Amino acid sequence: MAKNKSEKEFNFKLYAVIVFFGVLAALVAIVYTTFTSRYTAFHPEEVAKTYVDTIVQTGDGYNAYKNSLLSKSRKYGDFIREYYMYPLIEKGATDEAEGYNDDSYKGEKTLGDDGSLQGQLIDTMYPYYEELVNENGWDDYDLIFTSYFDKLTEERKALFGDDYMTDEIMFTALEANVRTYGEKLTGTEDEFDENTGMQTSFKTVGVYENAFGEDYRIVTGVKSENDLDLELYLSQLDEKTLESYKIAKEDISAVKEFNVSVSCGEKEAVVNVVAVQIGRSWYVDSAETDTAELYKFAK
Repeated sequence: MAKNKSEKEFNFKLYAVIVFFGVLAALVAIVYTTFTSRYTAFHPEEVAKTYVDTIVQTGDGYNAYKNSLLSKSRKYGDFIREYYMYPLIEKGATDEAEGYNDDSYKGEKTLGDDGSLQGQLIDTMYPYYEELVNENGWDDYDLIFTSYFDKLTEERKALFGDDYMTDEIMFTALEANVRTYGEKLTGTEDEFDENTGMQTSFKTVGVYENAFGEDYRIVTGVKSENDLDLELYLSQLDEKTLESYKIAKEDISAVKEFNVSVSCGEKEAVVNVVAVQIGRSWYVDSAETDTAELYKFAK
């Protein structure tokens, strides 16, 4: 017996709807998987590994904080400005100026600098930065930022002869020193200006190559992970520090500890990294993570 025409159309439409939503669900699943695999924060073991790897590969504890609680609720740069730069700059506030970043504080050397004196300031600051990191690592960022910017203010005034200071000057000097510290570890290659063809930098042999050989390769991996007692962890948190991060205790839903190994040939170092979950993302608690061994890795 032939089926009713309307019944045929109904079945076809139902089938089309099922197929459509099936394909849509598959696409959503693919997009979600791709997104989460690329977005490190969704994977606590990757957050822990990235934090350690950023430090050990180039000694860059400064940028490692981008994977930490410090950067969860605000831009990293804004945190540094608010707590370490603006307090120094605003010491120069007057009825006419909001701080030392006002043009009225520019002396003759500042007004006439073509970048040469700024470069000299960066070079002058580097030995101090290297000493700070070699002696302390980056676990205590308060010590690093406070000491470095105080010294920078002092050195700039001696070099330029005025009190002028901006957050741009501070970031430029610090980030240049961070980069130089990394290059001391990894070495550099010959580089040439693409327009003039003139050589702008020369090949240097870094600390790691001297210690491990020309083809050294530092490998970072997670050896184990453990769930920690959330209530105990929360009870020990410093609320003033959390407030500076703009985070509340109740935001944190889980806490894990990762045993992260770093190896190069027969040399190995192990770091325990504490990571916490807020929403669907994970962040390193730098206050509970000791990375001192990473700065001694080549020694």
